[in-house]
Amino acid sequence: MVCIVGSNRIVARLIPTLVALLASSVLVLTPWRTAGLALAAVALGVVGLRAARGSFTSTMPAQLVLAFGVIVAYPHPAGRITPALTVAGVSLLLLVAVQPTVNAVVNKPTLRVYNLPGYGAARPAPIDPRVLYGVTVAGIAALGAFGLARLTAAPIAAVLAANVLACGYVTLAARSARRRNERGHKRLRVALDRYAPTFAMYFSAPAHTEYHVHMWLPYLQRVGQPFVIITREAAAAKSLAASTDVPVLFCPTVSFVDQAVTPTMRACFYVNNGARNSHMVRFHQMTHIQLLHGDSDKASSFNPVTGMFDRIFVAGQAGIDRYAANGVHIPLRKFDIVGRPQVEAVEVSRDRIADIADKVVLYATTWIGLYTDANYCSLPIGEKIVAELLERKATVILRPHPYATRDASSAASLTRLMAMLADDADKTGRAHVYGPAASTEMTVFDCVNRADAMISDVSSVASDFLYSGKPFALVNMLGESLSEFEGSFPLARAAYVVDRDAANLADVLDDMLETDTLEPTRREVKTYYLGDFGEQGYSEAFVRAARRYVEAGGVPAAGG
Repeated sequence: MVCIVGSNRIVARLIPTLVALLASSVLVLTPWRTAGLALAAVALGVVGLRAARGSFTSTMPAQLVLAFGVIVAYPHPAGRITPALTVAGVSLLLLVAVQPTVNAVVNKPTLRVYNLPGYGAARPAPIDPRVLYGVTVAGIAALGAFGLARLTAAPIAAVLAANVLACGYVTLAARSARRRNERGHKRLRVALDRYAPTFAMYFSAPAHTEYHVHMWLPYLQRVGQPFVIITREAAAAKSLAASTDVPVLFCPTVSFVDQAVTPTMRACFYVNNGARNSHMVRFHQMTHIQLLHGDSDKASSFNPVTGMFDRIFVAGQAGIDRYAANGVHIPLRKFDIVGRPQVEAVEVSRDRIADIADKVVLYATTWIGLYTDANYCSLPIGEKIVAELLERKATVILRPHPYATRDASSAASLTRLMAMLADDADKTGRAHVYGPAASTEMTVFDCVNRADAMISDVSSVASDFLYSGKPFALVNMLGESLSEFEGSFPLARAAYVVDRDAANLADVLDDMLETDTLEPTRREVKTYYLGDFGEQGYSEAFVRAARRYVEAGGVPAAGG
């Protein structure tokens, strides 16, 4: 999948050059001037589109090729090169010559600041250089179109003068941008010194994963100290800034990270093991604390990279044991058991599943992951699972992983599952929940609270569901024996296990939805996975631990 995406990007970058080569070839090697002009106009348009997205550098070859075609291959039928065509060619050469300066204005990484008190954003340039680029391209295209006719000197001189002025403006804009950036850095330092953040939350991850941050924000805000979010991706910065009033600093380069760190910061929290985390953990004056974005038995929850942090917050003893059980040796002093504060939103059930007449079952699937040996997704047998639930007259909540639709096969499976639920709802009137209603209008905890039982893949949803006390099943998509599966995923001791071919599904549902023989085991495993904290004020264990490190000004002893 990654290779395909990379290939598509390469092709996209080559398109302007390929179209320009085709246009110049027609102009130089054939007598078809009109066709050559048309292709040149198309090439200029493609170059302009790439430029509008900030990709000036990748269009440089296309511009050179077009300049060559305009200057060399546009002679008048009588053998003369018209002034209009000469000016068009010179204009293209000017565009190429000013390219490095345009890049300095448009493509240079810029630190962006949101929601920081006392920080006024720098005013942008009055005219975006890309707008001038588009105007220039339009002028060149017009001259090319009329270049075979005799034009008066006035319009030709006007276009040439406009291009010269545009190049001059871009040069001045670049210098002005540099000055604005320097002033912005000074304003940032003054504003940060006044705000005096005592800790930071650092985030670097692919697009649409901001939920990693959102799940921890409410609890970090309860610490009661000023803090900032430092992110390395522009899209994440905009999204987070729009959804919280916490200051957000977009730091595209390591040098900007240096500017974002202040002497008042005593701790930094992380929510994943992104490669760019290394750009932040080098600041030894802070305590670096890994939270991760879910507690599960997946490989991501015992990644050896986690060992580079000063502290690792885990929900329960299981979060510590899984590292050693998988050959990852991290000193015990680095771990703090703090519970899983998010599950305070989960309602603990006191009902027996057998006493519930109209049962609601949550089917929570994960995605295929990045590697085959970590593919826990049960969607290949999803239709068997949903069909059996419908046969038992259960109401189904279908909640897929946010990444599920990135895979064509998984997306097709989800489409079929939703069609099955829609058809059953029409026939029976049961209020199945799926699509946006389950994935966006409801949180995962809303789904957990509404359900009486759950069928899940190996994921953090299963650990969270454990808090409810309600029965659940895990799908063994790796095809391991039951003992091997429980060895790899100890949470399975508290779950009813569905085989990868769903051959035992009927028996599993009989036990899970009727007799529920695992109820005592779930109580025991709940403490092991989620900590021995009371239901009242459960999340305060995390808040107290976080506050301790924020206020310590160093790396205090774990549990101290």
